[in-house]
Amino acid sequence: MKEAYLQTKFVISDKLVNLPDFTYILTACNPMDRKLSDLENRKRNSKLQDMINQGGYLCLPIMGVSEDLKHKEPSFLTNAKKDQSMDWAKRFNQRAIFQVHKDILSLILCSSDRTTIEMGSFKKRWIMG
Repeated sequence: MKEAYLQTKFVISDKLVNLPDFTYILTACNPMDRKLSDLENRKRNSKLQDMINQGGYLCLPIMGVSEDLKHKEPSFLTNAKKDQSMDWAKRFNQRAIFQVHKDILSLILCSSDRTTIEMGSFKKRWIMG
């Protein structure tokens, strides 16, 4: 796993200020860190968004970014259950998803053991956009 995952910050909108106790952040972009074209990433994320919406879950856009803001990855914040979020991430060949429990951000690897790494305050990683 790349150290960059643990340094991720999030560009958020006002809609993300009051969140349910458990939410997950996932993307369909750049599977297993393989850089895809913007068009391909948009298509993949559109399919993911449709799946989240069809399940009747909250589906809010959120941007995961590197500390220097050079790498940006469009993502979705959802209140779907962990198992469902992990299933979607695996379907799109993702390495990990983020979990937000109250204000605690964690990284959950999509491997079979679902290793979870606590990353501290979610709010401290916000960049208001």
